[in-house]
Amino acid sequence: MTADESARIDGLTGNTTSVLRTLVLSDLVDSTSLVERLGDQRAADLIRKHDRLARALMQQHGGREIDKTDGFLLVFERPIQAVAYALAYQRELADLGAQEKIELAARIGIHVGDIVVWDNSADDIRRGAKQTEVEGLVKPVAARLMGLALPRQILMSGTAYDIAHRAQGELGEKLARVRWRTHGRYRLKGVPDLVPVFEVGEEGIAPLRAPAWTGKAHREMPVWRRPVAVAGELLALLLLVAVPAWYFFKPAPAIAFANRDWVVVGSLKNLTGHKAFDDSLATAFRIGLEQSRYVNVMPELQVRDVLKRMERDPTATVVDRVIGSEVALREGARALVLPTVAEIGGRVRLTAEVVDPHTQTSVYSDSVEGVGEAAVLPAMDDLLKKMRGRLGESIASIDETSAPLAEVTTRNFDALKAYSLGLQALAGGRGGEALTLFDQAVSLDPHFAQAYLGLANVYYSTSQKAKAHDAVSKAVRDLDHLSVRERLNAQGYAALFETPDSMREKWSMLTKLYPDDMAGTQNLAMVLWQYDNDRQQAAQYFRKVTASQHPRRGYAWLYLGDIEVATEDFAAAAKSYATARQIGSPQNYLDPVNLPIARRDAAAAKAALAKEDTHRYPFFEVEAELRKAAIEVGQGRLADARAATDAAMAIAGQAKLEASRQRARLAGVAIALAQGDATAGENLGAFVADELRRLKDAPSTYDFSSQVHLGLAAMLALRHGDSALAARVLAALGPAADASGYRNLQQLARAAACEARIDKEVVVAVGCLEALLSGHAYYQTRVALLRAYRAAGRDEDALTTARWLAGHRGLATADFIGEFASQVPNLLASDEALVDASELELKTGRKNDARKTLGEFKAAWNSSDRGLPLSRKAARVDASLAQ
Repeated sequence: MTADESARIDGLTGNTTSVLRTLVLSDLVDSTSLVERLGDQRAADLIRKHDRLARALMQQHGGREIDKTDGFLLVFERPIQAVAYALAYQRELADLGAQEKIELAARIGIHVGDIVVWDNSADDIRRGAKQTEVEGLVKPVAARLMGLALPRQILMSGTAYDIAHRAQGELGEKLARVRWRTHGRYRLKGVPDLVPVFEVGEEGIAPLRAPAWTGKAHREMPVWRRPVAVAGELLALLLLVAVPAWYFFKPAPAIAFANRDWVVVGSLKNLTGHKAFDDSLATAFRIGLEQSRYVNVMPELQVRDVLKRMERDPTATVVDRVIGSEVALREGARALVLPTVAEIGGRVRLTAEVVDPHTQTSVYSDSVEGVGEAAVLPAMDDLLKKMRGRLGESIASIDETSAPLAEVTTRNFDALKAYSLGLQALAGGRGGEALTLFDQAVSLDPHFAQAYLGLANVYYSTSQKAKAHDAVSKAVRDLDHLSVRERLNAQGYAALFETPDSMREKWSMLTKLYPDDMAGTQNLAMVLWQYDNDRQQAAQYFRKVTASQHPRRGYAWLYLGDIEVATEDFAAAAKSYATARQIGSPQNYLDPVNLPIARRDAAAAKAALAKEDTHRYPFFEVEAELRKAAIEVGQGRLADARAATDAAMAIAGQAKLEASRQRARLAGVAIALAQGDATAGENLGAFVADELRRLKDAPSTYDFSSQVHLGLAAMLALRHGDSALAARVLAALGPAADASGYRNLQQLARAAACEARIDKEVVVAVGCLEALLSGHAYYQTRVALLRAYRAAGRDEDALTTARWLAGHRGLATADFIGEFASQVPNLLASDEALVDASELELKTGRKNDARKTLGEFKAAWNSSDRGLPLSRKAARVDASLAQ
């Protein structure tokens, strides 16, 4: 590897930096005894062969050597590269041992995460220091995994497995021999959190079995299953056999299930011939098991994703003993549960079989019986209670969280079947079909609360918020017909139509009671980001979701990337966006295009946009055109940018996406004003009139986008001399924002109201805007403050603010309010701030700084249209500099 390549891997030369990398730690087993067995000379020759072998492989697979003792500390850019290296190393090490007629084996640990890297100085290297140092929690975790591993075993953390396993196709022809195994969650000494441990290896080489406990690592399981307590447990069991009370102290589950471990629910086998049972009972069984706070049930969506990665059709594949065990092993689940329904002697028998996915053997099974269709759901209640007890859940916990299935679903099997098929349609992306099926379910049972939640989900995601509110209201009306978990979900969804305070309360409660249900955590993060503009706290919650098995964690990676762009952490944003797409995140606002826009890299932005498949969905087609507008604005090509907003309006109008159409219309007006278009003021007035009408309808439509648009429109009106129009907007907007309970709407309205005072009360306006500054302030607040400082003659403060605006283009790009409604106005203000800064630098005697700043603007705005107002303003500064 060249020095340039090494620098690119580290991202630095001579300075410390934090980067996301994969560490590999290997250790040659019994290397010390080699000298005793072989003698000094032969052992040294063998070690040299070993080192040449390892270094050739690391170069082949893109690794970099950091340190060497009996083994190597290596760094790789991607986990799949580390896995490919480790597999090849174990294979060739075995061949080398065969050639030398001596047993050679190594232990390997792999972990991925942020590491701190720096190059030592030449003086330190002469004194014996390594060329490069690597530190961070990744290093001890990899070391603990290596120490835990058996000879010839490769152990990985859950994070490394999650990413590497999805890229296993890159292993090529060797993949056929590769096996992946899960060994559970381990408590590693010195590591605060439990670490899921996985193994990857080739058959015939790797042990492919759970490693033994060590003093520095042990598997997390109930205390009565730990080796230290086994003898005492056996003795206690012998004593308890003769005591009737032993029924209250049943042995621990044979599968050593621990609190909050995961299970996969396989396909229900229906042997009755009653087709109504096919989907309905499977859904009822899953709902019943999901009530538990002890057992985590792998979501169906996650199972479908795994089946896709296994190159199987999720709609046609039966998740049986073999397939289900592989799904469980791939995702780190502790057990597979296989439900069956049969009819024997006129009675319906329900059976739940718990399977160990490692061996595919049945650990135990329970059965219950009932007579007639009406007895099926009560029988399933009994079956679920038995099974949950088998897995180790306490009687008190079962009683607290169990509600009869007939009450928390429906007694109508046709309604339950329609709901089940609706869930399948929704998972397959067929929203229209899901809507029809959920409608059918509630028509059969008007008190089927979960079906109403299904309706609300479809309506809300397609911006039919009034209908979504109606569906949620009907679900909340029948809270007694929901399980504890779904009741919390319903209350959280209902809060979407209330205030962010209510949303935070409801989602926090779900997160507290069901800590592994990441839906609550993700929704809480969304509230903090989108409505409170609390990027720091939102990022913490999003990171928690990204570290989980939540099937929709792609959203969290995507939104985390947006926050990192807004906070100017571009390297981290690139990793987050890449991970989001790698694990299969949904398309949402075409977010990855934000990064090159913020970096002023138009070519990269256009290339990124070309990669984003809109699937011809109108919402994303509109977003694509708005991203084109943002790219063109950054180059000063305002005519092309305006053409893109016109295209966005046409698409949204045809699809009847009114909020999207108005957002595109606002961007077009902002561009027209920047062009100096004589009709721009008239267009702004017409836009305001339409949005004021939508504002009146907001309480019934639950669409508050008009408030965002009006706040931005008021600011545009003030900056282009139409204070009367701004006053008209603020008279309606202020009371509406205050009454909404939404901090983002209130902040935007207050910033516009403060800016409206500049012409008559500039000192008051400055104080008013300064009071709004915080880590949660929107970009436009400082745009208004720059104008206020200039009007007040506070040139130094104005210069500081202009430099801040020019230097925070990431925030200008990814400031989230109303689905990036401020992106185009922000970018225009960012470019104008460069010219303002240059003008102020010249005014305050900093001529060289002014020349440099103006040069930045010229390099960015390579527009051929010299008649633009900002181009003319820059030309005036340029002329003054030439004097």
